[in-house]
Amino acid sequence: MQFLEKEIQQYTQLVCSTLLGIEVQPLPGQYEASLSDTFTGSVQISGKWNGALLLSLPSSLVNTLTETLFSLDPEKTTTEDKKDAVGELINMIGGNIKALLPQPSKLSVPLLGLEGQEQFFPSTEMVTHCQFECQGKSFALSLYEQVEKT
Repeated sequence: MQFLEKEIQQYTQLVCSTLLGIEVQPLPGQYEASLSDTFTGSVQISGKWNGALLLSLPSSLVNTLTETLFSLDPEKTTTEDKKDAVGELINMIGGNIKALLPQPSKLSVPLLGLEGQEQFFPSTEMVTHCQFECQGKSFALSLYEQVEKT
């Protein structure tokens, strides 16, 4: 069992069903993302526990989630709308996960990586990787914990 794996799965399912009315299911294995076709959103957690939570979504799923979240027609969805949708999702999931970590802790504003951009978290190691399925598309949430430099 990975660190907070069940909780990450539960809160991801809860946020997606409550906020979007969309069901997601945990999947086994690793999410294989294409950098050119992936949006990412992350929040950093700092305090007694330090790390980051990274959401990786294929562009086609970002489009669907954005249209659903903001009740937009497909041709009306802008890049700014997509950034807002991914930021809102990672912020809500991250806030729930932050509450489970040693306190006090703070959550950063969401950081976004558009298609072709990758996010790195220096001096961290991945402690949890959860893959999900939503409307036939896979996405992932990864939790990184800050490690001491030796």
